[in-house]
Amino acid sequence: MQISLTNRSILLAHLAQLVSVIIISVGFMVQKSLVREFAAPTILLWQFLGASLVMWLICLVRHYHRTVSRRFAFILLWGGMAPGLVMIFTIYGGARTDGVSLAVMWGLLPLLVPVLGFLLLNEKAHWSLALGAAIGFAGLIVLSLSREAAGTGSMAGNALVLLAVLCASFSQIVGRRMNRGAIPWFQVATLQVTGALIAIIGLSLATGTFTLLPLTLPLQGVAMAYLVLVMTVLNYALFNYALRHLPVAWVSIYVALNPAFGTLAAIVILDAQPRPLDWIGIAIIISGVTLPHIHALLRRRSR
Repeated sequence: MQISLTNRSILLAHLAQLVSVIIISVGFMVQKSLVREFAAPTILLWQFLGASLVMWLICLVRHYHRTVSRRFAFILLWGGMAPGLVMIFTIYGGARTDGVSLAVMWGLLPLLVPVLGFLLLNEKAHWSLALGAAIGFAGLIVLSLSREAAGTGSMAGNALVLLAVLCASFSQIVGRRMNRGAIPWFQVATLQVTGALIAIIGLSLATGTFTLLPLTLPLQGVAMAYLVLVMTVLNYALFNYALRHLPVAWVSIYVALNPAFGTLAAIVILDAQPRPLDWIGIAIIISGVTLPHIHALLRRRSR
């Protein structure tokens, strides 16, 4: 059976968003590992400066739009909010809390985005998405209780991460609108990253941390290369491709996997020690994310 071009784009969009969530879950832990050695604004500055240069070079090679329009300014402002403010709040919050708590907080996003999508975009979410998000939230509660019992985490750090999640929730709504226009999705991603760079330059100047990044260890160089090329260039290209083809409720449901992938990344990168209750919470979250997909598959087979 042949797959139509539209269906192929939708399938690729689902895969793109899944990979994007994995990339950013790992990236948050890589950032947290570097914060031990370098100032947060310095890490973000060179991460987004390097990514912006790479992405604009790709745009020039592919001969994307060279005329500046008013929509460009809106996308730059969007980038200042997300990933700009999202990364700023996350890296400062992550420096104050443990890796598992950092990952867990992102499980709130799938609950916020469908509501915002309905209110602002008139995109109605199927009941399976709402149920899946609710199950994911139950898993989030289990993980949160486990971290509290372990005596880890920080109220101030978690509050900063929560601000990042709120910014990211509104970002997905704005991003859906931005990707409905004629501007190619990769150029939208490039402008978004450039907007974040402008916000981070402002932060660096305000904090006096406009400095070089002395990477003295090979692993530090690998970590920074991951942040530039994978967490930023590849991730935001995939994210904008997903937003071009999927409703925001579907895009956000994948973010419920962040606590699962983030916890695994924290184990490998930060040597975190999850408790048995953490794994139960992760299993509940994964079941919530897979529910809408199983329902959609069964519905297609019954036709």
